[in-house]
Amino acid sequence: MGHVGTAVTQNLLKSDYKVTTILDLDKDKCSNYPTCKVATSPRQVAEEVDITITALPMPPHVKAMFEGDNGLLAGMDKGKIWIDHSTTDYEATMIYNEMVIDKGAQLLEAPITGGLAALSKGQMTVFTAGDETLATQVRPLMKASFQNVLYTGPLGTAMIPKVFSNLLCAVNIIAAAEAMMVAKKAGLDMKTFWDAIRSSSGNSFVWETGGPMVMQGNYDPSFDIALHCKDNQLCYDIAKKHKVPLEVCGLAQQIFHHTMYRYGDTAPCYSSAKMLEDNLNESLYCEDFKDWTYSIDDVDGSAVIRHHGITLTQDPDKKAEK
Repeated sequence: MGHVGTAVTQNLLKSDYKVTTILDLDKDKCSNYPTCKVATSPRQVAEEVDITITALPMPPHVKAMFEGDNGLLAGMDKGKIWIDHSTTDYEATMIYNEMVIDKGAQLLEAPITGGLAALSKGQMTVFTAGDETLATQVRPLMKASFQNVLYTGPLGTAMIPKVFSNLLCAVNIIAAAEAMMVAKKAGLDMKTFWDAIRSSSGNSFVWETGGPMVMQGNYDPSFDIALHCKDNQLCYDIAKKHKVPLEVCGLAQQIFHHTMYRYGDTAPCYSSAKMLEDNLNESLYCEDFKDWTYSIDDVDGSAVIRHHGITLTQDPDKKAEK
C-alpha cells in the first residue's frame, strides 16, 4: 500500500472492483479503506482473494513477501492469480513462476511506467508478460489504473523495457540539466529555452516533465533515487548477462549512484540536477513553473504530455494554450 498500491487500490474501488483484503507492513497505510479487511500476512491475502496484486520497492521485499510459511506462495491454490507490479529481478520472477505453477496458480509480470503523478489519474502504462490468455483475461482490470496496457510476451520480457525506460530517463535528465545550466549561464530566459527545446528534435518525455520539476526545485519527490538506482542496476545486470557494454547508460548509472551517496536514499530521483546546481553554485529554479502540473494522453500508443498551470509559448500565429 505504498504509492503504487494505494493508487491501484483506489482506482479499482472507483471502477467497482471488489477489493476485499489489503496488507502493508505499515498498518497506517491500510487505514481509510472501510470496506477492506486488513490482513496479517501475504498468505492470508492469497487465501482470501482470487487475484493478489503486489507492488513492492526492491527484489528482497518481493522475496520476503513470497517465501515462508506466511508468504504469498503458501496461500496460492489452483486457479488463483498473482499480478506483480514490482520492478524486480526478472530471473527471480522466473523461479517464482515455476513454484506458482506447481500450485496450479498463475503469475503475471506487470511493471508500470510513466510517472507516479499520472497513476492516480489512470494515465500510466503497464507492461504485462506471461501467459497471453491470462493477460487478456485481466486486461479490463488493468484498464482501471492504466490507459496503455502493452503485452510484451513470455514471462520476463516486461521487466526489460521497464528498467531500461528508467535508465533512459536517467540519461535524459542528466543531459537536460546540463543543457539548462548552459542556457542559464548564457543569460537565456529559462522558460523560453524550455519552450524552444520542447518544439525541437531535442524534446522528450523527460524534458517536458523532469525539466519543469527541476525548475520547480522539487526534482520529483514521488520516486526515491534509491529505487531509481536499483532499476539502473537491474539494467546493468541484464546487459552483463547478454554481454552488451553500457557506455553512455553506464555513465548515467554511476552519476545517479554518486547523487544517491551525496544526498541519501530518499532524495528525489532527479537530484542529479541538484548536484550540478550545487557543484556550480547556480540555481535552475524558474518562477514560471511554480504552478505547473501535467497529465498524459495516450496517442497511438505514445505518451503525449498535457501541461497545466503554465502558458505555453507557441508560434504567435497560433492561439496560445493554458
